[in-house]
Amino acid sequence: GNDLSPHNSSNIEKYFSHKGGRGKNLKKRPSFYINPFAPAGLFLLFFAFGKNERAAVLSSVTVHELSHLVAAYLAGQKCRSVTLTSFGINLGFNPPKTYINEIAIAAAGPFSSLLYAFAGYKYGGAFGYEVFMFSALFGIMNLIPLPSFDGYHIIYGALSLLFKESTTQKAVYTVSLICLFIVWMISVYILFYSGINFVLLLFSSYVFAVAVIKKDLPFL
Repeated sequence: GNDLSPHNSSNIEKYFSHKGGRGKNLKKRPSFYINPFAPAGLFLLFFAFGKNERAAVLSSVTVHELSHLVAAYLAGQKCRSVTLTSFGINLGFNPPKTYINEIAIAAAGPFSSLLYAFAGYKYGGAFGYEVFMFSALFGIMNLIPLPSFDGYHIIYGALSLLFKESTTQKAVYTVSLICLFIVWMISVYILFYSGINFVLLLFSSYVFAVAVIKKDLPFL
């Protein structure tokens, strides 16, 4: 996933003024952060996953995030932060110059994940199967229009090309809430009727909690 800076100009100006000015901020090296839930994710990765699964997860996340970086570089955007989370790495970029840039940078990750999944499928074998499963899931998951996910920025950028900002914000917030509700309900259904996917429930709860804490869903 990636985190493009706030879209409205007032928030953008506050961000730069807090950092000490536009020129100074652009020259700074990216800041590195560790999410409080990251150690739990790393523990599961190294102690609950097998060798092929672990390699597939690490390579899939790397391909996904490198694609964001390459797209951002080509669009002239700077990476301002790198956050280690329990589900991978979140890259924060400076405010996009255009909505086309925002869409391209956000779409690069899921697109590369799906290509890598196809490559894993063609490669075959145990490792290829794990790459196919995880990278495909990772790419599709990031297309969900939830706050801080790639799908959110893709939809926001696309709608911003067609509608004014206030209309776009209301539409995207509504879609995000509906999608979050659907993911949560599916996770609860799977848990109670199969008893095998508690991880999905934890994931949707985590996303909801982060969205509320960060106030990415301001209507709550």
